[in-house]
Amino acid sequence: MGRKQLAGIIAAAGLGVLVVGYGAAFAFAGDKIPGDTTVLGIPVGGLSEKAAKAKLEAGLKDRLAQPVTLKAGESTYQVDPVEAGLSVDVAATVDAAGAGRSLAPGHIWHALTGGDAIQPVVTKDDAKLQAAVAKLAKRVNRPATDGTITFKDAKPVQHAAADGLQLDNAKARGILLAAYPADGTPDELAVSVTKPQADADAIQKAMTEFADPAMSGPIRLTVGSKSVELTPEELAPGLAVTVKDGVITPSLSTKLLEPLFQQRFKALETLPKDASVQIVGAGPKVIPAVDGMVVDRAKVGTAILAALPKPVGERRAVVNLAPTKAKVTTEAVQALGIKEVMGQFTTQFPHAPYRNVNIGTAARKINGTLLKSGETFSLNKIVGERTKENGFTEGNIISGGKFVLDLGGGVSQSATTTFNAAFFAGLKDVEHKAHSVYISRYPIGREATVAWPSVDMKFLNDSGHGILVQTIFKASTPGSPGSITVKIWGTKVWDITAGQSGKSNPRKPGIVYNTEANCRAQAPTAGFDITIYRYFAQNGVRKKTESFVTKYNAADDIRCGPKPGTTPPPASTTPPGVGKPTTRPPG
Repeated sequence: MGRKQLAGIIAAAGLGVLVVGYGAAFAFAGDKIPGDTTVLGIPVGGLSEKAAKAKLEAGLKDRLAQPVTLKAGESTYQVDPVEAGLSVDVAATVDAAGAGRSLAPGHIWHALTGGDAIQPVVTKDDAKLQAAVAKLAKRVNRPATDGTITFKDAKPVQHAAADGLQLDNAKARGILLAAYPADGTPDELAVSVTKPQADADAIQKAMTEFADPAMSGPIRLTVGSKSVELTPEELAPGLAVTVKDGVITPSLSTKLLEPLFQQRFKALETLPKDASVQIVGAGPKVIPAVDGMVVDRAKVGTAILAALPKPVGERRAVVNLAPTKAKVTTEAVQALGIKEVMGQFTTQFPHAPYRNVNIGTAARKINGTLLKSGETFSLNKIVGERTKENGFTEGNIISGGKFVLDLGGGVSQSATTTFNAAFFAGLKDVEHKAHSVYISRYPIGREATVAWPSVDMKFLNDSGHGILVQTIFKASTPGSPGSITVKIWGTKVWDITAGQSGKSNPRKPGIVYNTEANCRAQAPTAGFDITIYRYFAQNGVRKKTESFVTKYNAADDIRCGPKPGTTPPPASTTPPGVGKPTTRPPG
């Protein structure tokens, strides 16, 4: 064998070894990511494309939706990446890390020996990102504020000046992109800073020249021979001082202090009185408006500020009175056309002290109610919540078909009487609800109950003129019933008459035996349905008819004690009088 043949055999053998070794390297690392590769600290080196994707998706799952925390000045802000249109393209990130099968020797060698920290490929929705940065700017941006002084408990309190910030929106986009996915560490935003114009010396000067003297004692306001003192404690809530360009500017919120002025200026001014309508004698009378003379609110603030920095003995100011017209003029009330009774109704009630209290209180609150055309009467709004503080006491009401005690029992008598007055005045029924059981002293089917705040009685003044509601209340005595009359005054539009159908769908009461110690016996009342008609006429000619159906439930016959033929329960200490049948319905 010649040398050339031997060399050829050796070369072929070497090549075979290289091919086999290269094939083994390709089989091991040809589709692998370089061994030292990481993505946000997640090692993916040595993994196939599929395995790397799965590991990245699992490792980034919690971070992808985590808010991005950013910092501007001393404040931190969070941005929702979903709202900002940010997401990670896992497939592109794995590709960027070097995944994918390749015969290139360099790729195989890098897969075996190399690898780097790879940043994830972030995709963005430009419109959402721009909107998120704009929203962030609104939170970050603020003008520089000069120092101020406020007053608390009659003592001046300094508030330091603050720098202004302005976000660089263009840079904020890049910073937000670079910070995603978030790792919890705040990234610094690019902002420009503006400095306030007033320094600490200017604030101290304001304290010395105005704030401290302002709280040194009361000031006296004088109108002619009358005067009133206002204390630092009273003025402090409306007082403030700003310093800008070295100029001290005190301010006084007269709007905030208006309740104080109304109380303390009573001795100095004569308030205007609105025109009104009152029932005088047998009919309505327009009470003319009266103009007033009040402390000039436009000038009182300036007068107070001028007096505040003065020393004791000079802390006073003269204020002027300004003529002030009434808000409701005589002409406006005359134009309401309140001149005659449009509708009226009277109901009576048996004697009970709670009825005198509750019906009388409601009547007084309703009396004098004035409604312009288009306004709605609401009994709950006018009478208010039935509480002891509002003048009411406990009385009988119907709850779940039973008579129980509750605050305001009896107010429904006022509601029923007012409802009927509005019914015969021809006014529009907006809301009313009959009692759940029939009460014989009320007009059958034509009555209204109320309960705070859910059940109301409302009607609309659709007469085209103003109306005035008048109530006349007569208290009951042990020997005589009480009564309430409601008259609605205005301009009469309709002649109203009422009609009704016969009773239908009768419902019989049941018998209930109650052995509880607090049992209250109750007489039975049958239930039924009835239709009520309202006829509208003008000049003796019927123009239209309205109707509604009232449905009454049956009230059970409640008997205190065991059912006959059953073993009675052990004796109880039943209070005197409990157990006697309730023969009169409540309300």
